[in-house]
Amino acid sequence: MANIETISEKTILHGIKDGFSIKRISLIIHLSFLLLALFLSQTVMFDAAVPFLLPLWAIVRQRYENEKAWVLIGGMVGAVSLGLGQVLILGLQLVIFELFTRFRYWKLPTSFAVAVAILIGQFAWQTAIHFSFPPFIIQLYIYYEVVLAFFMTIFVQLFFVQPHQFWTKSWNYERVGAGLVILAMALTGMNSIVVSYFGLAPFVMHSAILIAAYAGGVPISATIAIIVGSLVGISELSFTGMIAVYGLTGVVAGLFTGLGRFGVVIGSLVPSVFFFFYDTTLPLDTVYFVSILVAGVAFFAIPQYVFNFLQNIIHPKRDEILIQRQEWVTENTKAKLETFQNFVEFLKELVFDRFTSIEPVKTVRKIEPSATCMSCFRYDRCWGSKGNGMDELIENWFIAKSGVKKAEQTMAEEKIKLKCVKSTKLLEELDYQLYNDKINGEFYHGKKMIALQLKDLSNHLNKLMKEMESETITFKTIEDELYQQLKTAQVQCFQIDILNNTIGERDIICSIAKKHKTYEEQHLLCERILLPILYEVFAEPFQVEKIVDQKQPFAHLQIRFRSAVRYQMDYDIYSKAKNSWVSGDTHAVFHIHPGLVAVMLSDGMGQNREAQRESRRLVRLMRECLSYNMNPRQPCIHYTMLCRSIVK
Repeated sequence: MANIETISEKTILHGIKDGFSIKRISLIIHLSFLLLALFLSQTVMFDAAVPFLLPLWAIVRQRYENEKAWVLIGGMVGAVSLGLGQVLILGLQLVIFELFTRFRYWKLPTSFAVAVAILIGQFAWQTAIHFSFPPFIIQLYIYYEVVLAFFMTIFVQLFFVQPHQFWTKSWNYERVGAGLVILAMALTGMNSIVVSYFGLAPFVMHSAILIAAYAGGVPISATIAIIVGSLVGISELSFTGMIAVYGLTGVVAGLFTGLGRFGVVIGSLVPSVFFFFYDTTLPLDTVYFVSILVAGVAFFAIPQYVFNFLQNIIHPKRDEILIQRQEWVTENTKAKLETFQNFVEFLKELVFDRFTSIEPVKTVRKIEPSATCMSCFRYDRCWGSKGNGMDELIENWFIAKSGVKKAEQTMAEEKIKLKCVKSTKLLEELDYQLYNDKINGEFYHGKKMIALQLKDLSNHLNKLMKEMESETITFKTIEDELYQQLKTAQVQCFQIDILNNTIGERDIICSIAKKHKTYEEQHLLCERILLPILYEVFAEPFQVEKIVDQKQPFAHLQIRFRSAVRYQMDYDIYSKAKNSWVSGDTHAVFHIHPGLVAVMLSDGMGQNREAQRESRRLVRLMRECLSYNMNPRQPCIHYTMLCRSIVK
């Protein structure tokens, strides 16, 4: 896992190369904005209007705060090449735009603010230069510049989305078109950069066609070549045959993609050679051919992972994504089925294997002579043909024992003692029969317990199937669910990192837009919005561990949350039997997970070692139940206690 402070910055270029260091990524970004501002500030439309630097500045100051200095430096350097007056005009427009954006009581949309700033700045400068209201042709150029700046602001806003979304956001037609317009305007500004026989504009144009042809084929390369070539020709007021050269270059280069990079480069040279002999009026000179040759050599030096990334953007590999999702679902389902199988085996051992040996109880009790009566010399008198009601006395004794009144039980025993000469042994034998009857009666009660366990088993299976169905249809992760909850709460969270998802030990980092500057505002955001959302999603309390104010790659807040264990338990156990050294009571205190503690106390129903062993067996059995996700509210404790004589 990367360092927490650099997670957001790595997302800007994560799609190109994961091996880039953060410093190298930052340097690439800085130089890109510097060069873009330099070329846009040198772009002259209709030989008079220079409208494209202020739109770039307007969007950069809103979304790319760390790049403002680089855009300003590049823009001023480009403006110096056009003259000192252009530097002063640009500075005046920047000041007016900043005044508009900082005005508290009236906020203009960005496009209108840029247009109004250029309009006021140019009119103020031209009026000061001419010492009067500027002439009509100057006003016309000013209006051209205002309209172009207005639309250019929209294009820059469409292309330069939020930094964390630059590679992940969809590349729709509007965004691609906006990027082509920006590229065309930058190429117009590059026309003045020529070193010996090397020209920057044809080099960049040809490189763009080669990359588009190799990554996207004929449609992409031809579209880019024709659109960019047309825009460059219009900006220079020279709608010439170079559009045909660019368009045919894109088509032929795309047709040779099957031969690899070498075929693309050779195919891109054919149209230029053809038009060199076909139309001598085209500017296909030595500078042009040297520039495209250098572009072909540089094309071979581009790493393959760049083209893989571009191909994935243009033609996403949906099949591979579906296969990966299917493999993930299969593995997850297999793990859940293994857990379910263990649960079934445990329940089978608990309910069936241990308790099916019990013989069923008879539904109707029949009073018969006991072994004590059979061996007694007064058997005929009590149970013979002229019996004197011993069966009735025994039946009344069973009825009294099933009740709770001690007086009735004592009276029934006294009647038997008056009638029977071996009353002590008879009562012992009756107690044994009553005990067996109770055990057999609990067997029928155990049937109800089995039904409850089977119900729990059914619920477990239904829950498993619903989760499998949900995962198969939606592939929804917990990060997506949390992101949607934050989005519903109007929290601009652009990245969520779940470092640990263990219950009671969760560790989550949320990167959100920096709208709350003071510590009190940040604290209120966490307490009133973020913490309740986390509790709703994960069903456990959280606490804010740290809030970090990040500047790279743009200003944002990184808030780290951890599971909050909001209790502390201290306990002492005192165990002592009343008249014995051995206590039948047993206890157990253990963690189910870091946020939940189970406390068990079992009464052994005795003061000897057998009671202690029974009690320990019960605690161990209940602990196994909890380890297999059995509902602890099921009455299995009562069931196992009733069958404690059989549990082994």
